[in-house]
Amino acid sequence: MKPLIFATLISSLLFSACSSSEQHKTQIDPQQYKVQDVASLQQRFETLNQQLSKNYQAFKKTNNIAFSDQSVLDVNQLKTLDQNAVSRTSLKPVKQAYCEMMNEYFAEMYHLGNQNLNLIGQVQLPNMQTEDLTKSFANADQFYDFILNRYTTYRQAQEIMGYGCNLKAALN
Repeated sequence: MKPLIFATLISSLLFSACSSSEQHKTQIDPQQYKVQDVASLQQRFETLNQQLSKNYQAFKKTNNIAFSDQSVLDVNQLKTLDQNAVSRTSLKPVKQAYCEMMNEYFAEMYHLGNQNLNLIGQVQLPNMQTEDLTKSFANADQFYDFILNRYTTYRQAQEIMGYGCNLKAALN
């Protein structure tokens, strides 16, 4: 009887593990992101940055022990993101919440730019004068590279906290 119960348990675990590994692509409503002109798109990016600033400060206030630096995040200079990183010694739920907040911001940023490729080349992102934004927002892989290697220090922030945020999955 015990071997039968054990075999049933193992097979059900394997079945559930295999079925849960399927990727669920998030469906977005393109109309939610479409804008009429460059000024509207620029304003949407500025609003998105203001929301990140508010969310980040609220997160830091709630989880103040997880941060060694209590300074305000400069959303106009995301190359300083690593200076506002969650501590390596923070608990896993804090790291996960940080990743969720940041990945949500970057996913919104991506969808906004990707759904307005005809206008994104004329938008001014802070400290990105020479970047070809049309190319950077063309697909999730290009945007991922843009965020991790040219626009922010998000990669370094993840290294500091010793926890990967899986931005690639959040963009799909």
